[in-house]
Order: sequence, then structure tokens, then C-alpha cells
Amino acid sequence: MTWPLLLIVWLCWGLSYPFMAWTLEAVDLITARLLANAGAGTLLLLLCLRAPGRRILPHREEWRGVLALSLLIMVIFPFALIAGVMLVGPGQAAILNYTMPLWASLLAVPVLGERLDRRTLMALGLGLAAVLLVLAGTMGPEGPSGLGVALGLAAGATFGAGTVLSKKLRFRSPVLLITAWQLLLGTPPAFVVWLLLYDHTYLHPEAGRGLFGLFYMTVFANALAYAAWFPLVGRLKASVASLSLLVVPCIGVASSALLVQRKIGSFDVAGLVCILSAIALVVRRRAGPPTAEETPR
Repeated sequence: MTWPLLLIVWLCWGLSYPFMAWTLEAVDLITARLLANAGAGTLLLLLCLRAPGRRILPHREEWRGVLALSLLIMVIFPFALIAGVMLVGPGQAAILNYTMPLWASLLAVPVLGERLDRRTLMALGLGLAAVLLVLAGTMGPEGPSGLGVALGLAAGATFGAGTVLSKKLRFRSPVLLITAWQLLLGTPPAFVVWLLLYDHTYLHPEAGRGLFGLFYMTVFANALAYAAWFPLVGRLKASVASLSLLVVPCIGVASSALLVQRKIGSFDVAGLVCILSAIALVVRRRAGPPTAEETPR
């Protein structure tokens, strides 16, 4: 099931970058995050009701871990990412965000005791080179603000930390249920921010393309993608799982150029070459039997 799950994640998150830009035509980023968290979490919880056992609440000892993951992955990460898209564009934000393998791999060493082999280190180096190339391409009078770059990098660091933490934690409840509650627990913080910034929010129901983008972000980029992602984290080492996501910015840059007419510069192309080379290093790794840490929870 690993490859089908990877394909779902790649497509859902890769296409989310141009669709996120569409979404902002209809609703602001705070409203979009609020609706996506609530809608995706509710959808997954309804699916849990159809599963054997029909359990809808995690075990008591699991709540602290679910809350921590929700704060990292469903609150800090998406707000930083969406703001980065607004400031630097969907294609460039896609690449900046995918510094996550660097953060995840570095944190996995002390937290999980993972060892980084030569191929992984080379792949991480190529991923870092891709980010530096994108940053070089944004220099100049028309380049994005430093805040946008910082937010893109912060999104990657936060998601990387969440990946390591989700690998560290051991849940007895089904992965789908844990995912649903991460989304739902991320809804109240978004609602508080929405109340504070109510005068700056907007809704344009006539923006059909924007409403479709919101639907995509809720059902595919959140509900479906996260339902596939967390089982992958349970199956793979944290460094390998995060490196596998380097496919996403390739799809993000290409689809952004097609759907929102975002120009791809020579530095972006060079960055994508580095990313594809990093992917090749990881894919060529000889597959072996899963270790105790890599077996599904």
C-alpha cells in the first residue's frame, strides 16, 4: 500500500498550491483554514463511524499527543504556508516549504535514533541546494519580502517537526480517528483568529473558481491527503517519508505555471533538477524488510 498512498499524497498536495491561490479569490486565508479544518475533520470523523468498532474518541492517554500534533501540523504549518503563498507565490512557496526533509532528518537523529546514510545525506544536500537556488532567483527589486521567505521556511520546519513527533508517538486508536481529531482540534484556534480579524475577512460567493479551490483544499488537500500521509509515517523512517515528499514541489511548480500562469524562472528550473536528483537517490535505495520502527502502528 505504500506506493498508492504516496501517489495520493503527491497529487493532493502538489495540486494544492495553485488551488490555494484560487481559494483566496473567494475567501481569505483565515476563513479558508477555518472551513478546511472543520470540514475535513468532520468528514473523516463520519467515516470513522462507518468503521468496525465505531469509536469516535481517542483513548484518554492519547489526547496530549493529538493536541501537540494538531498545533504543529493543523495550526502553525497551514497558516505559515498560506501566508507564504500570498507573499512569494505558489510555486516558490512549494519549494521553500519542502525544506521539511532537512528538519525532519536532523530531528530524527536525536529524537528517534535514526541514522543518516550517505544517500540520505546527499539527497538532503540537493534539497538544500534547491532552496538556495529558489532564494537566489527571488533576489532583486521585484523579489518577495523576507517575511514571505521566512514563512515558507517556517512551514517546512514545523511540518518536519510534526512528522518526527507523529513517528515518536504510539497511538492505539485508528490512524483515521487520530487524523480527524487533529483537524478538529485545529478548528478553535482558527476560529479565535477569525473573530479577532473579522473586519479583514471576506467572502465572495460569486467567485466560482475560488469556491472550487476551497472544496479541493477541504476534501483532497486535507481529508484525503492527511488520511494517506499519517499511515505512511508509520510505515517509513521519518527521513525517508519526508524525502519522499520532494515530488510535491515539482507538481506544485508545474501546476502553478499551468493553472495560475505563474512564471517559472531559470533558478526554479535548476532547483527542480536538484529535487529530482534527490528523489532519484532515495528511490534507488535498496528496499529491505521493515524494522520494528517501520512497521505500521
